Amino acid sequence: MKRVGIFFVFLVIALCMIQAGSAIKVTNVEVTPTGNVKPGDAVTVHGTVDIGSGGWDESSYLELYTQLDKETVSWEYAIGIDEKYPPVTIAGGQYLRIDGWLLSYPEDMSVSVLFTLDGVVPDTSGQLTAIRIREIDEDNEVVGTEYAKTITVINPAEIAAQIAAVESNLAALKTSIDQRAAAGIAVGDAQTYYTAAFNAISSAKSATGDVTQYLNTAMSNINEANTALDRAYSQQSIDQTQQTIDSVIGLYNEFTVNRSLKISDPRLVPITQKRDFAISTLSSAKDDQAAGSYASARAKAVEAGVQAQDAWNLALDLKTELDSGFSLNFNLGGILLPMGIILIIVSAVGGVYYWKKYRSWDELG
Repeated sequence: MKRVGIFFVFLVIALCMIQAGSAIKVTNVEVTPTGNVKPGDAVTVHGTVDIGSGGWDESSYLELYTQLDKETVSWEYAIGIDEKYPPVTIAGGQYLRIDGWLLSYPEDMSVSVLFTLDGVVPDTSGQLTAIRIREIDEDNEVVGTEYAKTITVINPAEIAAQIAAVESNLAALKTSIDQRAAAGIAVGDAQTYYTAAFNAISSAKSATGDVTQYLNTAMSNINEANTALDRAYSQQSIDQTQQTIDSVIGLYNEFTVNRSLKISDPRLVPITQKRDFAISTLSSAKDDQAAGSYASARAKAVEAGVQAQDAWNLALDLKTELDSGFSLNFNLGGILLPMGIILIIVSAVGGVYYWKKYRSWDELG
């Protein structure tokens, strides 16, 4: 029973402490003008801070704060008891602090603070705290939840600079599109993104509020367009190399099938090696292309293209040789070498015979 009694005493004390603590409530906040503002605009904030009837800790204070230009800030406030307000008090500076003893009244009295804030928007942009209200205890810690109201500041000079920067990126994209198109690269996808970026910039120029969304959309489309150009550029290299390889394979099949050359023929070996290297490297390029690694894909496609072109040149030389009907290739396993030797011997014997006969005629006169 003694423990229960002690627990009950502590519970009562805790409840009393909770009741003694304040819970501010901010109501009827109005910011003029509504919507976005720009540097130099005058801003007015009205509102009410309801302290309630739970009492206020004298060691705490009520803090009101604004990010409006501190040289222009003016506060007017009045502390009301049971909705009866005295004449307003005037203060300056970005911080308005009301001591706790001014807010501490018996629990059966309702306490509230009416305030009006006037100030000018500083030279900035983005989100600006028009008003922030919170209770600060003796340890300079925030008690409970603070209230804040922000406004969006649009800086015309910064906006113009941001638009100009995005337009510069768009102009660079247009140059790239024109260059790629002149090189025969497909630029349809990039052109679509370019048009979307152009339209977003136009919307930003005509907007009266925050243009961030339009500019972000424009940059997103510009980036997509550049990616599309890289993709098309590498794809062109892959396609060109594939065409060369296909041509090499076509001639190779003609040699081995229609002309009955053996794959071990020394004239086919370098063609085979370069063709196989080109095929393997191009396969790796295609994998990179599918993975979105377009720079690597193009580099490999170009490398494969060099080998494929070398193979094609060698194949053309061999075709020319075979089409002429004469070959310097002496295949020991075939009939070309024996026939060549016989032809040389017959020519030599005939020549000696003719020379001796010619001399015998000359000696007889």
